[in-house]
Amino acid sequence: MHNIDLHKIDLNLLAVFDALMREQHVGRAGELLGLTQPAVSHALGRLRHLLDDPLFVRHAKGMRPTARATALADAIAPALRILRASLKQRGEFDPAAANRTIVIGGSDYIDLILMPRLMSRLRETARGIKIRLRPTSRETVLQDLRRQDIDCALGPLAAAPGDAVELTPLFTERLVMIGRHNHPLLDGEVSLESFAALAHLLVSQRGDAFGIVDGVLREAGLSRQIAITVPHFLAAPFIVGATDVVAVMAERVARRLAEAAGISIYPMPVVVPAWTVGLARLKGAHDPAIDWLMDVISDISVHI
Repeated sequence: MHNIDLHKIDLNLLAVFDALMREQHVGRAGELLGLTQPAVSHALGRLRHLLDDPLFVRHAKGMRPTARATALADAIAPALRILRASLKQRGEFDPAAANRTIVIGGSDYIDLILMPRLMSRLRETARGIKIRLRPTSRETVLQDLRRQDIDCALGPLAAAPGDAVELTPLFTERLVMIGRHNHPLLDGEVSLESFAALAHLLVSQRGDAFGIVDGVLREAGLSRQIAITVPHFLAAPFIVGATDVVAVMAERVARRLAEAAGISIYPMPVVVPAWTVGLARLKGAHDPAIDWLMDVISDISVHI
């Protein structure tokens, strides 16, 4: 077994390793750390020698981590986060004096429902805190958190892998059916069969034409016609308002955009359970600024 001399590994090397895992590109890792490309390459060479592993191999778009590097990242990234957070702590967090950027992962649902209130609060109490929004999904959220591409994620708690993240519930959401004002086929009670026969819009980030409603219909021996799929929530009400298609979507989005999009909310013939929207962050990722932001988001969520 190759013995590692810990005296030869300094924090600068671990910071370079962490940046390379996040960017998987020597040049971009250097930009992140404020180092030249040769300096990053030199540090990587030292790490390769000390750990007796290539760690990163070249490919068409940059550097791909080896299996050893991926395994090491699971230990190094959390350790660096804890150390950085500890060094930042200088008494109580003062939001009015803070000057930093916080990256939040989510969808346009979060942009519409939470961000107006959050930014209003930040502009009143913490003008130096800047928010960057990035898309994330059930498939990528854990990797995005571990790579520090995002500081936290907002969305359905069922979309967050619970073993690795800390979850904070915020509020519950449910689905409603929307159609244009005075839709001729939605006048009165709509049966399950009539609902399935309508032309539907489906919001699907993955682009597939199967959602939770389709699972319910399948159990009843029915299927619906998906006339269009869109990857974002915000476009859906406007498409529905201009056509004869209907959609099933989050109630808060429907109510927020109903007047502008020219849509009405109709009774749902399909019973779909409500879900919890919440905040997810890596377990053990202590950061006073994120702790404070979580409290703010929890507070404004009460009034959403």
